[in-house]
Amino acid sequence: MTHDPLVSPTVRSLLEILGRPLPGGPLSADALDTLASEVDRLVAEGSAGQQGLWLVWAALRGELPIETDIVDFRRTAILNGSLQALRSVGARSDASMFGFTAEIEIVSDAVLVDVHDTSSTDVISGIQRVVRETVRRWLVDHEVILVAWSHNKRSLRRLNAEEEARIRGEEFDLEVLATYEPERIVIPNGGLMIVPELVADTTRADRLLALGRFARTRVSYIGYDCVPLTSGETSHAGIASHFPLYLDAMAYADTVATISESTAHEFLAWKKMLPSSGRSGPDVRAVFLGGDSAEPSTSGLKEARTKLGVVGDEPVVLVVGSHEPRKNHLSVLNVAHRLWRSGVQFRLIMIGAASWNSAPFDQLSQMLTEQGFPLQIVSNASDDVLSAAYRLATVSIFTSFHEGFGLPIVESLKAGTPVIASNVGSMNEIAHRYGGVITVDPHSDDELEAELRGALLDPAVLAAKRTELATNDYQSWNTYADEVWQYFSSQPTT
Repeated sequence: MTHDPLVSPTVRSLLEILGRPLPGGPLSADALDTLASEVDRLVAEGSAGQQGLWLVWAALRGELPIETDIVDFRRTAILNGSLQALRSVGARSDASMFGFTAEIEIVSDAVLVDVHDTSSTDVISGIQRVVRETVRRWLVDHEVILVAWSHNKRSLRRLNAEEEARIRGEEFDLEVLATYEPERIVIPNGGLMIVPELVADTTRADRLLALGRFARTRVSYIGYDCVPLTSGETSHAGIASHFPLYLDAMAYADTVATISESTAHEFLAWKKMLPSSGRSGPDVRAVFLGGDSAEPSTSGLKEARTKLGVVGDEPVVLVVGSHEPRKNHLSVLNVAHRLWRSGVQFRLIMIGAASWNSAPFDQLSQMLTEQGFPLQIVSNASDDVLSAAYRLATVSIFTSFHEGFGLPIVESLKAGTPVIASNVGSMNEIAHRYGGVITVDPHSDDELEAELRGALLDPAVLAAKRTELATNDYQSWNTYADEVWQYFSSQPTT
């Protein structure tokens, strides 16, 4: 550990001892007096001492404080003395779900990456794909510590072996669980905390807010969109209710790397509102997202044909994304129904899981399937099958109402398949950057029907688009990961 001028060497030793078994019981009176003297010094420094107070509180409790914890800690020290303030912090509350008491590790001047959601599941959403593609490259090129949150979401911890393997894209041996080690609580002291996920969780957001406001550690976020703020009617009520606190935590960040210029405009508009509350907000910069579609294996293509029901050379229209209202999939089903009834032949394949308020989609898709229309719904597909699907498709559709980016557009183009996409926001931004995209008004079924009819019946339409996309110079995941890392490491002045 490096020397920290905010905490004396003696107190640092005491804080580190707190994280290990104490055969002699609680701290001695002399040790407690030494710690109280340090708190007195930090309180006397005013706002400059808040970083040290944050560290003392976190080490004593074995968890990250929320904003009021530090405010109350400092106030108690001023009014009732530092000894009383230390006693008011209370006992540790980090007993793990496996019955162990976690060891505390104070990590100084390191880079921590919060992969809590992505490390816990094999599901691949758009955000999780960004996290995996980006973090895997950081692990190769830089020294980082991957962290998640404890079961009560009050503490950061190192990943276990299974979670680490999931992030690295490696196979995990279940027998490793037999040698499971207790959680190790990580308390950052200086350095950088990167949050590459959407934190739709009040408990975690509260602690990230205090980390950004009080700790010596800089905090950086990847910003995906402000959909719950600007298009609240299209967002799940749970996410919409948590999103303001997520933005509140971001207000104390150093940097936010948005995934498109369109998203940067949204965050910059939010930032303009912060001065009225006495905050300046983070530096916001667009780093255009990467994207890829790996060449599928021969077996993957064969598996995809079978799984997706593709027969011979029939035209295939592909839609990728969850079936929530914002994705506008009801419009696609309606247009497909019109075209089928008019005699246009094609198979519609929709790859994506059910989401909030997907009942209307489920009902309409079931009705069309029961009536014999060539509709295939696939709730979960491997990367190999998804890559094959893009290549089996004649054209893909991504006519969402609002997106932070639109990865399926780039993935389809990379696979050589033209896309019909929305003419708004980030999707329109992609269409201006890359050739091969036909844009439509997402609110007009008539416009989508006309463009899809032309793409399926006039070979020249898609031939021209394939010629366009063949000249695209795509942003790679390697470049994206490197640009985000350089931005977060640069400590821009806000």
